[in-house]
Parts: sequence; C-alpha cells; structure tokens
Amino acid sequence: MSEPAVDPADLRFEDAIGELESIIEQIDAGEIGLEEAMASHRRGKALVARCRQVLDAVAEELKSVSDETPADPS
Repeated sequence: MSEPAVDPADLRFEDAIGELESIIEQIDAGEIGLEEAMASHRRGKALVARCRQVLDAVAEELKSVSDETPADPS
C-alpha cells in the first residue's frame, strides 16, 4: 500500500513542480491506466494551483518591495 499523498498546500514550490513533472512523465510514457491517470490529473490540478499560489505571493511581495524602494533621482 502506498503512502498517502501530501496535501499540495504543504509542499514547497520546487517539490510541487517535481511531482508535476513526474506525473507528466508517467502519463506520457503510458505507465499508468486510465483511472490512475485521472487521479493523477486531479492531483496535478491541485499542484498547479499550489504553484500559482506561491508565484502570486512572490509577485505581490516583489511588487510591495519595489513600491517601497525610493526612485533614484539621478
């Protein structure tokens, strides 16, 4: 029996990307059946949502830091 999957919300960005790449490779290689492919697709959607969440948070933080940095008058 396999270990339960970690909630995507608990994954680091790099770990989520790595898992997504693994899912894509398995599906592309035809290594999994239809039911497992559909379960992997659902998992992939959750991982993509996590990655977007992290990227959006980073973009927002960079924007706020940029807004706080005084412009160079020269």
